[in-house]
Amino acid sequence: MNMLSFNALLDFSRCNCVGICASLVPINILSTALSVYKVSRDHSPRSIHISIGFSSLAAVLLALHDLSWLIIGVIMAPTYILFTIAMVCLGFNAWAGFHPRSMRQTVLAILGYGQRGLAMLWPRSQADY
Repeated sequence: MNMLSFNALLDFSRCNCVGICASLVPINILSTALSVYKVSRDHSPRSIHISIGFSSLAAVLLALHDLSWLIIGVIMAPTYILFTIAMVCLGFNAWAGFHPRSMRQTVLAILGYGQRGLAMLWPRSQADY
């Protein structure tokens, strides 16, 4: 009985591939970008962890969906591309979760703002001081 439900889940994943991919790919990219943004803007740890958790869940779901195709032997470019997207998103979320300070410094260095952060782009209001 257990195997039957697992097979049904894999069949569902493959039968609804277009809808699953059409929703999970943008969710992965946008939620990972939101996690990186929150780390770079030094949001609260709770907010960052919630974003990382949601983003990681979406990446794991995309990887599992992709594995449903690999199980039956479908080896094509989209299989590798989707799996790479999932792993890159998981990697960025792991980096944001385990080393947020280095991610923040890297993002700020890439943007060219050094130690002062993004204060030049988004200055604080007078009420924040």
